[in-house]
Amino acid sequence: MSEPDSAADAPRKVPWLVRMHYRMRTVAFAMMFGVIALHGGGPVSGPGFWTLMVLLFLVYPHIQYLRTRRLPDPTAGELRNLRTDSVFLGMGVATIGFPVWITFSGLLGTLSNNTANKGWTGIAETLVAFPGGALLGSLIWGFRFEPETDWVTTLCCIVGLTLYLTALGQVAFSRILRLRLTREALQVRERELMEANDALHRNLREIDELQEQLREQANRDPLTGLYNRRYLDSTLERELARCKRGGTPLALILIDIDHFKQVNDTYGHQAGDEVLLRLAAMLASMARAGDVACRYGGEEFLLLMPTMPLASARERAEALRAAFADMEVSFGAFKLRTTVSVGIAAYPGHGISADELIRNADTALYRAKNLGRNRVEV
Repeated sequence: MSEPDSAADAPRKVPWLVRMHYRMRTVAFAMMFGVIALHGGGPVSGPGFWTLMVLLFLVYPHIQYLRTRRLPDPTAGELRNLRTDSVFLGMGVATIGFPVWITFSGLLGTLSNNTANKGWTGIAETLVAFPGGALLGSLIWGFRFEPETDWVTTLCCIVGLTLYLTALGQVAFSRILRLRLTREALQVRERELMEANDALHRNLREIDELQEQLREQANRDPLTGLYNRRYLDSTLERELARCKRGGTPLALILIDIDHFKQVNDTYGHQAGDEVLLRLAAMLASMARAGDVACRYGGEEFLLLMPTMPLASARERAEALRAAFADMEVSFGAFKLRTTVSVGIAAYPGHGISADELIRNADTALYRAKNLGRNRVEV
């Protein structure tokens, strides 16, 4: 035998409302049958009458349940069944001559049930369906009005009605309590989800901040804090393309510290690091908002200046060279002084690609070294 292909093939669970009403209807109709039997059947009794009573009050609840559970929407079908209940109860009390307590019990029971399930609509439906059933019963058996009941029947009606209304109230209370507990659980869960969502947003912000820090660390020289060569490679191409589109110049200043190896060999690498830091700070202070100051490698630095004409770039380079030559770097008891050599290349006169510009700036730098250092060459 093959297994079900879909969830539709699985047994369908009967809704809570249908099961609850089935129990309530079975008990209530059986109680109604009992008080009618105590009453003696009223003015019309006999095999036909009792067959009808058995069908209405003992068989009908089970047939209604079996039918309803197979409907496409059992809950909607069960709410429609409440009107049928009112009609059958009206028929029942009409066939026995409308005894007051039995009529009152039947009407109040079905009115309470309809009101609890449908509100004002249930009240209106009951006040139409119950008299309609009574009219139908009167047409079948003839109209009679015999309101008296003996004390046993009256007592059973009072007790039965009390038990039914108590059970109805208990069902309503249980349902309200369950709904309240469910709502409270949902509120707790909602708070937990909101807290989890807030924590997730905080974590995402922290991750974004960490990623930004990692990007910065990947693009920064760890000693000087200036951009590194990796960042320069991507930025130079972008700035050069922008200058080509806008028809604006661009200048590169390549800087090398003169005799830097002697500083390291004489005073140690910490002294050399201090010199590097002072030159980096000077470059950062001279850079404009759009300029990019980089540590190009070792003791070499590069200052990228978009939209900067060659003459202005040379003035900047001369000012940097002179300021660094006049600067003393304190290291312990020593006062260190050194100089820089500078090579300049500019777009478009010295190249139209990043490689050309850097190569020509490097050539100018080595010419400055060969011509005696502490000078600027283009």
